[in-house]
Amino acid sequence: MHQLSHRTPESWVGLVEENLDDFLRDHASNERKVCTSALQLLTQHPEREELVRELIVVAQEEMDHFRRVHALLDERGQQLGLDEPDPYMTRLRQAIRKPDVETYLRDRLLLFGIIELRGFERFRLLGDHLADERLRAFYDELARSEAGHYALYLKLARLYFPRDEVENRFQQLIALESEVLAGLPLRPSLH
Repeated sequence: MHQLSHRTPESWVGLVEENLDDFLRDHASNERKVCTSALQLLTQHPEREELVRELIVVAQEEMDHFRRVHALLDERGQQLGLDEPDPYMTRLRQAIRKPDVETYLRDRLLLFGIIELRGFERFRLLGDHLADERLRAFYDELARSEAGHYALYLKLARLYFPRDEVENRFQQLIALESEVLAGLPLRPSLH
């Protein structure tokens, strides 16, 4: 697994615990958006049979995560709320190059992989350090799922594009992701 150069400090877990309802709303929003992104990719590339098969599963898993986070909010007497602008995602989306369909697809696969890798890192922190045992187990499970999605997006990029091209662009994007996150204040959000 690739390493992120900007690590989330453990103090982020305390921020999440102090603002758990806000974090859960943000988490639910992100799960819904990654489900939609997986569906968009497979719809836009129906000729790539392996991508379609794999992303159907990813979309189902992400929708299940959304359902489960919504249930946590519901148990707490909370609603989803409106989506808030995400400065992390806004900046990363700007890095996706669109000169042609192939470049656009490659960048999206790689960026989605990096976002899943960040999700793995943050969910692992929650799984290791949250005070609530039930939430620790939930986020430990989600961390494993994020790791699998990260690996899948990289596998798909390597399936459709030359390995050296994938690695070079991945390194550029992972450096940008760390720079973007390092420039943002620590927030009770997934990113």
